[in-house]
Amino acid sequence: MAAQAPPNPQQPVRRRLPWRSRIQYLYLLRVPILIGAAVVSLPIVSLFKFRQLLGNLFVVNLWNIFWSVLATQMLTTSILVVTRVVLLNGKERFGVRQGLRQDIISRAALLFAGFLGLPMFLGIVFSNNQAASGYDALQRLGVVVGGLIVAGILGFAVLLASVYVSPRYHVPAQDRFPLPFAFMRKWISAAYNATLFSDQSKQRFADWIKKGKPCVTAGYFDRRTHLPYPGQILSFSMLFLSYGLYKFIGYLKHAHLGEPYGVPAIAYVIVLLIVWNWIFSIAAFFLDRFRMPLLVPCLLFVIITNLNTNSDHFYEIRQCHKPSVISPYQVVTAPFRLNPDQNHPHGRITVIATAGGGIQAAAWTAEVLTGLQTEVRADSVDKSFANSIAAISSVSGGAVGTMFFVNQYQASAADHGFPPTANPAKIVNDAEGGALGDIAWAMVYPDLTRVVFPFFKGSTDRLIDRGWALEQTWRTRGHLDAMLDDWRSGVNEGWRPAVFFNSTIVESGEPLLLATTDLNQKTLSGVGRKSVATFLPGYDVPVVTAVRLAASFPYVSPASRAAWDESQQGSAGNDPKLETNSKYHVVDGGYYDNYGVNSLLAFLDEALSSIPKGEAPDILFIQIRSFPSEATGPEGKRRGWFYQTWAPIDALMEVRTTGQLVRDREAIDNFVALWSARGVKIRLATFEFPGNNAPLSWQMNEAQTEAIKSQWTTKIKGPNNEDWQQVNCFFHPSEPECVDKPLLKTKGAW
Repeated sequence: MAAQAPPNPQQPVRRRLPWRSRIQYLYLLRVPILIGAAVVSLPIVSLFKFRQLLGNLFVVNLWNIFWSVLATQMLTTSILVVTRVVLLNGKERFGVRQGLRQDIISRAALLFAGFLGLPMFLGIVFSNNQAASGYDALQRLGVVVGGLIVAGILGFAVLLASVYVSPRYHVPAQDRFPLPFAFMRKWISAAYNATLFSDQSKQRFADWIKKGKPCVTAGYFDRRTHLPYPGQILSFSMLFLSYGLYKFIGYLKHAHLGEPYGVPAIAYVIVLLIVWNWIFSIAAFFLDRFRMPLLVPCLLFVIITNLNTNSDHFYEIRQCHKPSVISPYQVVTAPFRLNPDQNHPHGRITVIATAGGGIQAAAWTAEVLTGLQTEVRADSVDKSFANSIAAISSVSGGAVGTMFFVNQYQASAADHGFPPTANPAKIVNDAEGGALGDIAWAMVYPDLTRVVFPFFKGSTDRLIDRGWALEQTWRTRGHLDAMLDDWRSGVNEGWRPAVFFNSTIVESGEPLLLATTDLNQKTLSGVGRKSVATFLPGYDVPVVTAVRLAASFPYVSPASRAAWDESQQGSAGNDPKLETNSKYHVVDGGYYDNYGVNSLLAFLDEALSSIPKGEAPDILFIQIRSFPSEATGPEGKRRGWFYQTWAPIDALMEVRTTGQLVRDREAIDNFVALWSARGVKIRLATFEFPGNNAPLSWQMNEAQTEAIKSQWTTKIKGPNNEDWQQVNCFFHPSEPECVDKPLLKTKGAW
């Protein structure tokens, strides 16, 4: 990083720069200006413009506040140091007018640096109703003050160290820095007067620097003494402290990955800004001398680093014995779940499609599933709502809630299926538990090194990225170590439901069904749905990996390909398809069906086609949607020509939600009409979250978690909700509230 060079006292310097020079410095200071604008605007944009997506970055406890304040203060101080370097060295390094008259840090500069961090401090203290009481506000403000004090101590230690090793100039060190306490000025003065290096060692160093070309050394070393400028050493010391903070808080999270811990996601975002500030400022200070734009080396860097395919993102696969084929017919007709009675002479099953939508979808899915299991009266343990579920088709966040729910099913000597001892509250808590901190850590550490040092990525650590970190969070929280093939156990017998974790193949756009049942192989040839068995023959994936692939929210989780390569040739499960298919990348299933309906209808259609006419079980088809549907679409607006630049993207995003919803509704209506005409009794119910301002990230605040419970309790559960009646009367049609209710028989998809 560039030095803070004291101007030559023999040369007069103007007090005010002309406009031309100011514009030049705006360009030369573009990196700290952009980083400063980012730290100021981040809380404003997150909490007001994109609150649903980014607002919960600022859900922080007291320890979280401390680390966030420390990182923010480190960032603003780094911006100050970088800015002073350019202003002091502008004349010598770039041939422009001197920006600062003296190498002195003013109180105004320190106040301005504090101003940069003020929106961040206010956001972490008062946002998300976290300072609801005066006591809470005082506590949180006290931690802010504590963090600033610790940051000040660290900053003073860096300043003291840099003064010890800096060359001496005409302005004493105690006069260059506005220190608040007398002992600090005394220590700085002692450091300034200390002699750490002999004259001979200084001369040898100066002689070595003389050999360098002026175009390289200008602005870094004094032209008269050839020793480093004091500001250069201060910059290096600050860089060293930043690196120490980067490593330390990275270690803290790595040691507690998957657990709630003190360093929050917002702190890692700030640390990333610190890294960018130093990297791009160092590069700009060096390259601007040669009039080379930063974009040029950045493009070269991208091209070169992408030559190493180990920098790609991978998901784990494991060899497995050939799994048993479980057809939809076997799932639907399993005696354990059918439980025929006088109301359902051929038995009854429940199938569920649960939509995507980040952590909101995970929490709402878990709340609906556990709520129905708890509230719908079971005639016996085996005849519970959960044990009637034949299949769950899930997407994105809905897959997360499904995973924690289905993980409770078990086979023991005493019980099969969903145990009565399962804790519904824990299932919901696991589903709605935040993972944003782990994802942010992975972005700033393993993923950053993947970008900066791709050639150091090998086969042993190529799995470690932000997707892997998300898996570790779920694995730790839910004790989830099973493979998809492990979950096939019980599907055929009927005590565990089949699951579809819907994902998408990037290169072809085809659906990839990470499932525990098998659709007709003929439908999987050519372009169409793919399964793990046909896509990666001889291999299986962990359940948490399947869910992560189904929930690869854009940019939060990476598009990943199977961790298989030619080195595995000759191993068990080797198949010519592997070499080709392992190169395909997999992302969120919401790209082709965000509601999970498509796969479920294909499953039911195949199953019912195999059952003799008049012998099909009655079907309860439940949709779970985590966001309220709009009765009418957004209003159209008059636009200018520039709208054409993003109109295609706007349409694509709307089709992903509204367009898919219309298509799925029509598909369900057509399915019901077709099979009802063939004598199959189908009942529909939709449980849609009715609240507002649901989050889109992997973090929820207290009000949002409370809204999940309260909306279910007050607006969904009970006889006043028609969809609740649909479910209750499906299982208990003889109850008084279910008799003579024509709407219960005619309700369609919505």
